[in-house]
Amino acid sequence: MTAKRRLTDAQAHKFAVRLGKALFKADPALLKAVLAPRAEWHFAIGKDVPHGRVRKGVKGFLEGIAENKRAFPELRFNDIEIKGFTHDQFIMTYNVTGKKRSGKAFHLRGIEVITIVDDRVAKKDVFWKQEGR
Repeated sequence: MTAKRRLTDAQAHKFAVRLGKALFKADPALLKAVLAPRAEWHFAIGKDVPHGRVRKGVKGFLEGIAENKRAFPELRFNDIEIKGFTHDQFIMTYNVTGKKRSGKAFHLRGIEVITIVDDRVAKKDVFWKQEGR
């Protein structure tokens, strides 16, 4: 049995660019082209314990985009780093800033684990540091 090679950083970056373009444009055709048929988006926050909020397929990703826009006006991602992790996963780290619906600004660190199946995104699993009390 031959070990599968880790995704290179360049391959990971290529997937991230395709996914980012589809997400930020909220384009159903682009999402369909980049997502596996049963793709899942596991949000950092949500009631689908222990997974966060889970949205599935193109329709679910579009719902998630709309929910994020409502929940976090002015959401911005900076200092993004993308690294190949395993043969079918890459890691993306970043700083995320924005405002909550209340108007309160926030600045958090985030990491995402993206799983690739058959050259398409099968899972986008998001983790954000949380504010303490």
